[in-house]
Amino acid sequence: MKLSLCKIVTAFCAVILLTAGLAGCGSDPNVDQGSGSSKAYKVSGTGGSSETEKSGYHSYGSGKTDPVTVNGVKVDVCAFALRSYELAYMMAQKNFNSVKDIQIDALTQYGFAHTLFENLNETNDHAMQYRTASEEDIKKVLKKHFGTDDIEITKSVLYNPEKKVFEMWIPEYGTNIYYTIDAVNVEGNRAEITTTFFNELKRETMLGRTVITAEVKDGAPVIAALKTE
Repeated sequence: MKLSLCKIVTAFCAVILLTAGLAGCGSDPNVDQGSGSSKAYKVSGTGGSSETEKSGYHSYGSGKTDPVTVNGVKVDVCAFALRSYELAYMMAQKNFNSVKDIQIDALTQYGFAHTLFENLNETNDHAMQYRTASEEDIKKVLKKHFGTDDIEITKSVLYNPEKKVFEMWIPEYGTNIYYTIDAVNVEGNRAEITTTFFNELKRETMLGRTVITAEVKDGAPVIAALKTE
């Protein structure tokens, strides 16, 4: 009996630690949580002189921010740049060639969070909140963002099989995002969007760079792949 109880407590602690690790990915999403190989370094400032900080949390973009057309479908390159930030720096999923390459708990959390917020960085809550979501709601988000809902998200630690719902404490995502879209390359039914992220509005200290691939699928642009430097 004691052994069985220990196993239950150990498993419960592991779930809590894994969920907390994914939810926060570090206390500050503006800090690279990798091995340290992508350290911030100085680059030439590219921010516009008229830019000023706003109250609350916002994304400040510059560069090639105009939408592009892929196979007759308009692609909002700024939206994809922000998705690359969320996946790479909030969910710690920096490199993948398919949605099925994304770690299941991170993918489920991403979908869960997007049932509540359009842009995760704009969260202004300063206290963690307990929320629930259905499998249908999360899969609807994943279908919209990745073009598929054929993913067994019930394998995630966020799923409570007894209640048949997903549960999560919403982390403090709120942060400003400073970025410059360096290049948008369109070929066939895909567009590659290269974005550099910075730690401040002046864009002097580089956080990192992402290349996200948007693919037109069933008449809508979805996330196909991501690379992070």
